[in-house]
Amino acid sequence: MATLDCDVVVVGLGNAAQAAAASAHETGAKVIVLEKAPEKKRGGNTWFSHGAQFRHYHNGIPDVKPLLPHVPESEWEKIDLPPYTKDDFYADIMRVTRGRSVPELAELLVNESYPTVKWMRESGIQWEILYTDAKPESGRFRWHHGSSFIHSKDGGAGLVDMWHRILQSKGIEVRYENGAARLITDEKNAVRGVVVQTPEGLAEVRCKGVVLACGGFQASPALRAQYLGSGWDLAKVRGTKYDTGDGIQMALDIGAQAFGHWSGTHATPIDADAGDYEGGFLDPANRRYRTHRYGWTLGIMVNTEGRRFLDEGEDFHAYTYAKTGGEILKQPGGIAYQIFDEKVKEAVARHLYEGATPIVANSIRELAEKLEIKPDALVQTVEEFNKAVTEDRPFDQIIRDGKCTKGIQPPKSNWAQRIDTAPFVAYAATCGLTFTLGGLKINTRCQVLNRLDRPISGLYAAGELTAGFFYYNYPSGGGLMRGAITGRIAGRNAACL
Repeated sequence: MATLDCDVVVVGLGNAAQAAAASAHETGAKVIVLEKAPEKKRGGNTWFSHGAQFRHYHNGIPDVKPLLPHVPESEWEKIDLPPYTKDDFYADIMRVTRGRSVPELAELLVNESYPTVKWMRESGIQWEILYTDAKPESGRFRWHHGSSFIHSKDGGAGLVDMWHRILQSKGIEVRYENGAARLITDEKNAVRGVVVQTPEGLAEVRCKGVVLACGGFQASPALRAQYLGSGWDLAKVRGTKYDTGDGIQMALDIGAQAFGHWSGTHATPIDADAGDYEGGFLDPANRRYRTHRYGWTLGIMVNTEGRRFLDEGEDFHAYTYAKTGGEILKQPGGIAYQIFDEKVKEAVARHLYEGATPIVANSIRELAEKLEIKPDALVQTVEEFNKAVTEDRPFDQIIRDGKCTKGIQPPKSNWAQRIDTAPFVAYAATCGLTFTLGGLKINTRCQVLNRLDRPISGLYAAGELTAGFFYYNYPSGGGLMRGAITGRIAGRNAACL
């Protein structure tokens, strides 16, 4: 069996893995990166992130300006950006995870967020302003409190390419089509390397430390059925087909502790015509026509029986989208229809529905017939909704406006407007699985813990397979931020062994 030697092995090549490799090299280690996918499919789930946004604390424009040195002063003069403090970020994490996020991990995510995006900028990652999260208004751009402000240039594909150039400039070796098969341990169960399945057969890579950063188990139908439950094996996967839980299983095989929300997912509404894998784009090869369907807060969402089934205005989509896909999966056939009227046409367009196939009609009854929903059922649903809409305050999509319904179930808590202006438009949506929430227990040094809560010597984890950060749900921009933070910490600590 062929054998290689280095200081640190990083398993995976998404944002978390690339951050880990860069950090380990920066600390003085010789690094080898193992990527199961072929080179043209590199980047893991990161490649499929359209906006590639990063949530971090800040005190407004003075803090974000250093991240964007290429932005002219004339552009800053048009921006309204409220502060997003550490307390705000922490409160958002705890609110959407129903208080279950492990406090020390939530604090790690919050406290390291701004230093990490600065480190990424200094390392060579270029940030851009996330204008798709802003509302144009009288020549200015307004961000609602808690919305992400920055994203990587050219989205997820750009982030993967920028990290790749950074790794190349450091001389870090990346071995494609090299899938980690099992961890090598010594007599004390300390990790000393990885057995790798290469195109030529098995090989060993010996090292001082291993960083597992190869994603969750969302691309394995068998594991989805086992841990997420009935029907989840049929869900579409927004990202890579290579995230099949290998890293998690290798660690569990040597005594790592399973942790987190094993029946939990990040699953969003996506176009019903998306592919079974790589479903983040209708045309994945060319990254064309984003499939996310995040405008539902502006209208109503019904199942194939013409009935509403959730509170569309519970919160901004940034705080509910990761759980809403799962609610759609529970509906008959796993399909839902997002229905809008002419009043919100421009607002819906800002959610990047380009490429979607709308169903358009001049009446709700006609719309139902085109959707093959019983017309009386959909007409009744819309009439009941319209009668329940309160008119005591104006509609304002930048804030939680409290414009709600009264007397119907489920309610709509914000952004409730009558659906009464033709033409009426519907978009078919289904569940798009992004990543799973169950994984490995780590400490704040990103060491993997065993079943006795003790660190496994030489083993670190980063990114989606780290559990304890998110339960039920997560705030948008938090996933990539977690990946970069844990990758940076894991790489640095693995290099210091």
